[in-house]
Amino acid sequence: MRRGYTLIEIIITVAITGILSVGMFKAFEAITLRSEKAKILTTLSMDSQSALDQISILLYNRAPMSVSGYNLGDATRTPLASSTDKEIIEWLGLASESYLAGDYSGFVDMNHSDYATATLYTPETTKASIENTQSAKWGSFNWANDNIALVFSGTFDEGVSTVHTITMTVDNAIVFSGVAPTTIYEKYNLVDSAYAVARGADINQSAACITTLGISSTAIDNTLFLFYNYRPWNGESFCADIAAHNPQGRVSILATNVNAFRAQMINSTIRLSIDTNRTVRGGNPVRLSKQKVVF
Repeated sequence: MRRGYTLIEIIITVAITGILSVGMFKAFEAITLRSEKAKILTTLSMDSQSALDQISILLYNRAPMSVSGYNLGDATRTPLASSTDKEIIEWLGLASESYLAGDYSGFVDMNHSDYATATLYTPETTKASIENTQSAKWGSFNWANDNIALVFSGTFDEGVSTVHTITMTVDNAIVFSGVAPTTIYEKYNLVDSAYAVARGADINQSAACITTLGISSTAIDNTLFLFYNYRPWNGESFCADIAAHNPQGRVSILATNVNAFRAQMINSTIRLSIDTNRTVRGGNPVRLSKQKVVF
């Protein structure tokens, strides 16, 4: 009767076991990597969709014809056009989104308005209500500081809107404190803030509003920022003079791991695009691109 194994049999058994172990390890590693990639892909999808949704909500309440687009190094801001994609977009936000019914109508009485005295009559617009709403929103409000402005513009974002500084002296009467428009239209918008969206790689990273967030220098480039609560018609620009009107800061993070952000005007709609990526174990990148159209 045979009582043991020969050395050859033991060696063969060990070799087969080793081969099977290596194969199982490779299979397990592949399954783990696929699971990790799927998890990262889901995270990138949710983050990019959330960023696009937030931008589209803010753009929905934009002053028509106020959206401009430009790239780092451009000398001037121009209306967003269909010819080229832009990496930075900026627009004026409607103040009326904070008003209650009866506070502000947005229409003018063409017959009652007096262009000679630069006076615009707007029915069902109450001076005290506007002041109270603006004070609650900003902490203080003063007509003399050009905290609020007026925009005449068309229905769609095609062309350039003109911003006028104003003073409201009595209910239903707005007087232009700056340059009066050459034409008074029936429809107008009050604006009290501006917004901008840009990636860290496309802006001045040494600005105070960026450095106070405490983001590492390696992560800033691929971080998508939202800038808000500044007034371009009052000489302010996004991410500058952070304590001028809002000591709490005027920037927030929309998304991370963003390697490209672009905006383009197509048939009077705005197409937003976000490209995201993230490296997983082994140096293999996971990439995701998403688009959203804003009407």
